[in-house]
Amino acid sequence: MSVGLSMYDGLENESTPDNGLETNGSTTKKLARGISRATENAAIVSYARSQLASLGVLDTPEYTFSLPDLSVYPDSFRKFLEKDLIENGCMSSLEAAGRLNWWYKNGSTRILWPLATSGDGNCLLHAASLGMWGFHDRLLTLREALHNTLTKGEYRHALFRRWKWRQTGLNAAAGLSYTDSEWLSEWQSIVDMASPTVRNQTATSYQSLEEIHVLTLAHALKRPIIVIAETMLKDAQGIALAPIPFGGVYLPLEVPPSRCHRTPLLLAYHSAHFSPLVTVDGCNDYGSACGEGVSIPLVDPDTGKLLPVLFAVDPGPDWDWVDGSRELLSCQQDTMEILLREYLDCEYQSFITEDIDRFGDTDGSLSKTAKQLLQQVGSIGRSVSKKFWLNVTKRPKSPPVAGGGVSTEGLLCVRIKSRRHQYVDQMLQNYLQYAHSRYLQDHQVDDTGSELNYGAGKSKFYAASDRGSHASVSKLLPTNPNKDHTLYLSRSTFYKDQATSDVEPENWNNSNNSKDTVKECRSEHCHFFGSAENQYYCSQCWANRRNR
Repeated sequence: MSVGLSMYDGLENESTPDNGLETNGSTTKKLARGISRATENAAIVSYARSQLASLGVLDTPEYTFSLPDLSVYPDSFRKFLEKDLIENGCMSSLEAAGRLNWWYKNGSTRILWPLATSGDGNCLLHAASLGMWGFHDRLLTLREALHNTLTKGEYRHALFRRWKWRQTGLNAAAGLSYTDSEWLSEWQSIVDMASPTVRNQTATSYQSLEEIHVLTLAHALKRPIIVIAETMLKDAQGIALAPIPFGGVYLPLEVPPSRCHRTPLLLAYHSAHFSPLVTVDGCNDYGSACGEGVSIPLVDPDTGKLLPVLFAVDPGPDWDWVDGSRELLSCQQDTMEILLREYLDCEYQSFITEDIDRFGDTDGSLSKTAKQLLQQVGSIGRSVSKKFWLNVTKRPKSPPVAGGGVSTEGLLCVRIKSRRHQYVDQMLQNYLQYAHSRYLQDHQVDDTGSELNYGAGKSKFYAASDRGSHASVSKLLPTNPNKDHTLYLSRSTFYKDQATSDVEPENWNNSNNSKDTVKECRSEHCHFFGSAENQYYCSQCWANRRNR
C-alpha cells in the first residue's frame, strides 16, 4: 500500500487553475484547500488514516457523508463555503440537463450537492471515499480493494461474465465480434486499469476507470452505487457525439442482500469526472430536522422508465456464448424493480400537481418527459394537505406499472440516510473555523463584520477591494512626475497621501496658491477635495458649475 500521501486529505477542489492549487516542480499539483487543510485536523487525519488502513478489508459500517447546513450562515460566507466545497460546474450542467435535483419542489434549493473531487485518474475511488467518510482515497485503499476484487476476489469470474454479456450486446449493435483471445485481452486491460500503480510517475496520475469498475467497487464495498450522469456527450454546439454509458444503478448482485448496506452511494459523472453526491444536515422531504433522510427517484426523467440496473445479467458458467439466445435472459422493467427492492429501501411517492407546475416554471431545465411523468402521477396527491410536497406511501409489493414503467401510484424512490464517520463532526468544526479565517482575510472584513473599502486620503469607496489588483496598481510609477498627485476615480477627486507627509489638506481660501496644492472643496458641506485647475472645486462640483 502506498503511503506517500495522506488519505484523509479533505474536501479539496478539482485541479483547475483557479482552485487554489500549489505546484511544486514536477510533482503532482497539490490541492490547497479543504477540510484536512485546517491545522487543527492534523492529529485527526493521522489517527483516522491509521484506523482505516488497519482494517485490512473493507467491511466498514454504513457511513454516508453529509454537509453541515450552510444556510445558517450569512450569504457571503455561505457562497464562499459552497465555492470551496462544491463542484459547481458539475451541478449546473446536470441540473440544466434535467438529470439532477429535477424531482425537488424548489429549483433554488438542492437535495443533492456534488463535492469537489481531485481529478488524478482516481476520481471514482476519491468520490466513493468522500461519499462515505468525507476524505479522498489518498492511500489508495479503495483502489487496491478494487484491483484485488478483479484479480483474486471470489466474484471475479461472475464479474467477467456480466461484463462480457453486456459488451457482447454493445458489440452486436456496433457490428463487432471478438475472438476468444480478444475477449481475454480486453478483460486483462480492464484489470490493469484498476492497478494502484501510477500511470505517470511525473504527474502521479492513474488510469481512468470504466463502468465495470463501478460494479466491481459495489461488490468490494458490498454496497449499491447510483450514478447520475447525462446521457449524451455533446460538442460546443450541443450536437450529440456519443452516448455516456455510466448513468444507472450498480448492485452487488453476487453478494446476498442480507450482507449488503442498503443506503447506496450516490455519484455524479460529468466531463469524464466522478464526484460524490451528498445531502445537507436536516435535509428531508418535509423540511424539518427529523434526520430521516430524503427519497431520490429511481426513474429516468427523459424516458419515464426505471434507471437501468447495469450488468444485471449473469448467464452462468455453462452458458453457450456462440448459440445462446440473449432473449432468454433479458432484464425487463419488472425484473429491475425486483432487484432494486432486494438491495435498496424503496418506496413509492406521489407528487402534488401545484408544486410540480411551480418547479417546472423556475428555470425551464426540466425535460418535457419529466414534466409529463410528474404530471401523470401528480393528480394522485391532490387531496394531500398543501403544507406537504410529497405524499409518501409504502407498498409491500410492486404496484401495477403503467406504460413506460411509471407506476400509477407514484415514482419508485430510494431512501437516503446520512451517518457521518465519528471523526468527521470535529473535522467539520475545525474546517469551518479555518474557512472563516480565510474568508475574513480574502474579503478584508473588519472587526464589525463590514467589508473594508478602498481609501484615498480620508475618504473610502463603497466597493469590495480587489487585493491583487490594488497591489499591482500600487507598484506602477507615474508617467509624468510633474503632475499633481490627485487621484481621479469616478466623478470625485481624492488626494493621494504621500508617505513623507502627514500634513492635512489646506482649506481653499488659504493664501498658498501653489498649483500642486490640494484643498477642501469650495462648495459648502462638500467633504471632497479639489485642485487649482478646478478653482479648488472637486470634480463633481466643478462639473455642476459648468453645466449651469
